[in-house]
Amino acid sequence: MKICLINNLYKPFSRGGADRVLEITRDGLRERGFDVFVISTKPYFSKYIDNKNYYLKSFFYYLNKIPKPVRLFYHLADFLSVRKYFQIKKILKKEKPNLIITHNFKGLGLLIFKAIKNSKIKHVRVLHDIQLIHPSGLIIVGKEDMLENFFTKIYYSVVSKIINSPSLIISPSKWLMREHEKRGFFKNSKKIVIPNPVVIKNNFYLKNKRNNAINFLYVGELEAHKGVIFLLNAFNKFSENKNIKLSIIGKGSKRGKIENALNAKIKLLGWKTNDEVKKIMKESDCLIMPSLCYENSPTVIYEAASLGLPVLASRIGGITELIHNLGGILFKAGSEKDLSEKINYILKNPNILEKIGVSSRDKINEFSVENYFGKLKDVLN
Repeated sequence: MKICLINNLYKPFSRGGADRVLEITRDGLRERGFDVFVISTKPYFSKYIDNKNYYLKSFFYYLNKIPKPVRLFYHLADFLSVRKYFQIKKILKKEKPNLIITHNFKGLGLLIFKAIKNSKIKHVRVLHDIQLIHPSGLIIVGKEDMLENFFTKIYYSVVSKIINSPSLIISPSKWLMREHEKRGFFKNSKKIVIPNPVVIKNNFYLKNKRNNAINFLYVGELEAHKGVIFLLNAFNKFSENKNIKLSIIGKGSKRGKIENALNAKIKLLGWKTNDEVKKIMKESDCLIMPSLCYENSPTVIYEAASLGLPVLASRIGGITELIHNLGGILFKAGSEKDLSEKINYILKNPNILEKIGVSSRDKINEFSVENYFGKLKDVLN
């Protein structure tokens, strides 16, 4: 059986959790004997070639560097990219896959769904964010009414008609599935909620704390909507406390602002590979997920839990149900006061981290790759 995976980014150009889920899915399918290839994008001026997969040239990779007033024209061009429609249609005709699994489509154009429908190949859609509902793919805390304005309603009405009803919709969170259903998406599709797959190895590491110093860790994009600037502002309130440190991993447009805020307690480690991130996780005491945007089901939380690293996260979107399932501590999204109170609680009760870490590591087995593909067995057969 031949399977086509479609996502806007794929290694070596991966940047986020959805890209990591795609890699895990690809590896898992190949291990189970399926013939798998990927359709993705590459920076427009890149000469990268991969004989096993397809990379379509796109300006999507440069989107953060494009001035905001100009981005509107990019989104319009990307929204209905006729060129990518014909490129993908040609690839599908050549490869003749039995099943297509789509992830994120920005940079590939909305018309890829028309190409898939016209190919009459079974289509499974995996949700990662609200990009079908809003072109930004983001809902910021306190600005939820952005989803109900006139232009947004026109956008998702058009999108829902173009994507229509794939054979199966997979969402890692109930929250994200509800957001689509209440806006009329996927009326005739079968729908299931399955948490993202996690590669679990026998590398559980529980740090033996010999003092009360707490090493917090942030892993993610260096963007305002991810809450990294908000985190720095809250963290500065602990400038006199010798028992607290923060390491930041990631890249993004706010790097310069973060560099200006660095001190003996705050370190910017830059971008790291997945293996490097896991190594640093083993040396940390608590992962902080301070998102100001409604996240679906962040991969970094799964990976932290697999290593027994406890999580302190915003109570927002799908994060809430993920923390309820795996264990962790939640704070009110965007509230420096609540975040500071939770950090204080951890500083005064450092042993709570060990309890959360052990509990999370036990529960993460339910999210294994084996369980994930076990639930998809009927679809893949």
